[in-house]
Amino acid sequence: EVAPAFADRSFFESLRLEPYYEYTAGQVPAAASFLSALVAETRATSLTLVHGDYSPKNILLYQERLVLLDHEVIHFGDPAFDLGFSLAHLLSKAHHVVSRRAAFAAAADDYWATYRRDLGDLPWAGALEPRAVRHTLGCLLARVAGRSQLEYLSDDERRRQRDAVTRLMQSPPETMPALVRLFVEEIERSEHSLSPAPDS
Repeated sequence: EVAPAFADRSFFESLRLEPYYEYTAGQVPAAASFLSALVAETRATSLTLVHGDYSPKNILLYQERLVLLDHEVIHFGDPAFDLGFSLAHLLSKAHHVVSRRAAFAAAADDYWATYRRDLGDLPWAGALEPRAVRHTLGCLLARVAGRSQLEYLSDDERRRQRDAVTRLMQSPPETMPALVRLFVEEIERSEHSLSPAPDS
């Protein structure tokens, strides 16, 4: 019943798809085909209500209830975008806060597992995970190369995340736990390769 009331995607197009995916595709040619396909897939998918700005800063806890803020890009579309948007925050924090990397990676795993468990057996639930993986990759890249970059990442961290995600886009994992593990491995491999050699 709510689908017609939230059918307008114009704000989602102008505030998410263009600055996050389309602009980033122009900045990172190696990711252009992946992001173009993701945009087309997102436009063709209409399954449920999507918040469109589902990040930790927009979630308050009040009297043991979650209160969501900032609904300007809400629409009826692909729930995988909300998953990718929020998981990109957790994984970017895993990249940035080295001392808490394992905890943020575990939080990403728990986030996905809880969402999938509570989703139940909706008709579209079974095909959700690979799309959520693709949106997580898209948002991870957009937050370091798009119009809305994460301010807490250094230039070196932005480059490292850009390179890691671009490599993963060449052959995206099918599951979220695999993405979490591979992202952390790619980041750590890059960190170690840039570490200064010990004095001889």
